[in-house]
Amino acid sequence: MRRRETWGTNLGLILAAAGNAVGLGNLLRFPSKAALYGGGSFMVPYFIALILLGIPVMLLEWVAGRYAGRFGHGSMPGIIGLFFNQAAWARALGSLGLVIPTLIVMYYIWIESWTLGFAFASLFGMLPDPVSSADYRTAMAPYVEFFRSYTAPSNFALISLWVTLLINWYILQRGVMRGIEVTAKICMPALILMGLVLGVVSITSGNFAGLEGLKFIYSLNLSGISDPKVWIEASGQIFFTLSLGMGAIATYASYVKPREDVVKAGLATASINEFVEVVIGASIAIPAAFAMFGALAVPELAKEGTFRLGFMTMPAILMSLPLGTLLAFLWFLLLFFAALTSSLALIQPLVSFFEDEMRFSHTKAVTLSMLLVIGGAHLCVFIPTFLDELDFWAGAVFLLIFALIEIFVFIWVFGPDRFYAELTRDTSIKLPKAFVYLTGVISPIFILSIGYFWLSSQAQSLLSATAEQWIARLFILALLVVLVILSVLSRKKVLEGPKL
Repeated sequence: MRRRETWGTNLGLILAAAGNAVGLGNLLRFPSKAALYGGGSFMVPYFIALILLGIPVMLLEWVAGRYAGRFGHGSMPGIIGLFFNQAAWARALGSLGLVIPTLIVMYYIWIESWTLGFAFASLFGMLPDPVSSADYRTAMAPYVEFFRSYTAPSNFALISLWVTLLINWYILQRGVMRGIEVTAKICMPALILMGLVLGVVSITSGNFAGLEGLKFIYSLNLSGISDPKVWIEASGQIFFTLSLGMGAIATYASYVKPREDVVKAGLATASINEFVEVVIGASIAIPAAFAMFGALAVPELAKEGTFRLGFMTMPAILMSLPLGTLLAFLWFLLLFFAALTSSLALIQPLVSFFEDEMRFSHTKAVTLSMLLVIGGAHLCVFIPTFLDELDFWAGAVFLLIFALIEIFVFIWVFGPDRFYAELTRDTSIKLPKAFVYLTGVISPIFILSIGYFWLSSQAQSLLSATAEQWIARLFILALLVVLVILSVLSRKKVLEGPKL
């Protein structure tokens, strides 16, 4: 069997894994949710979910990935199959964990390209001139129109998409160590530095009026703590911000050295992600909006959604400040770096599948993966509802289902004792065995609760669909069928290699 790549350094591994988790959700979705649900009413459930859901499932995927990597598997068909002697049905089940990141990156990379396009638009003076107004709707109007014309799509948006695709292709082609790891070493420190700069600007703007926005997020307001929706939203944010249930963390973990301390790596990954989210993410958009538009406007802006906050509200605020062009450029470059490290992680499971399971060369594996992503991305560009439909199924329904599958297989099929032995192997942090049962029992309860309340509110979407939505659903089904077939057909090649 050919030798698989490994990460070059521990720092590179941690930064790459953190880059996997850190994305647009940290900088846009988190502050919106925190503001919408009243600060402390959101943050208390958020931190409880981090402890009872986020960290346990994060470490679960690190342990499973390192274990599977010893047998040459880095994608879910091979990883799930490993626990069932590569049975065809198990590999087919694992295909769901390959479809999820592939579908997500198809629309995520289109959004990622917006950040690159807006960064250049800021730098070269293409953004509208700011409108001085205390009314956020009036101030945002030129940027709303610019966003709509840009995503129509404009030629500029298509060029930005193609450049973004080429950047991802080039980095992936260079491999895990020379491509993804090097990129993470550049992007993550730059992301943190730019985030801190923008955070200081936001908090100090309006004679430190932005500081009131930060206090708003972290105020100990428990008035809504009994609302189940707040708990579901907070738990969902933890689930999505740490990239749980997508297979990407396990893929990255499969490239670690055999004696890697995955508990330390997993905790470091979660810590960096949380720093970017609860410190940097909380310090930019909401405090800036608070300073410019006042306290009453913040909940209304949060209701508008993450895209509006990132691509319309923030430009309207930043462009009105001194050095506004430069600040807007830093904002969108910050978003681009966050999105880039995540898109690389989302594509890598497919690359790993073609390499490990299909036995393709690295160049062929990257090429085939990128061609699939390119096709899906362009469908998201030209079919208006495609993005939302992929996000609904891959970014929510499949994600929750597969997280439950991971917990069932990695703990209950593998065995609590064997999982605990792997968890405590080669680590200086000896977690108690109760941690295994926390992951195997409490985490599924959180996931089932998220799924129940979220899906019950979306039942109408499941029962009715437009023609465009059916096209998207057929595309999802077709991709799933193709990857199931490939996973089963590659079984013979895999069985010729090392067995469990």
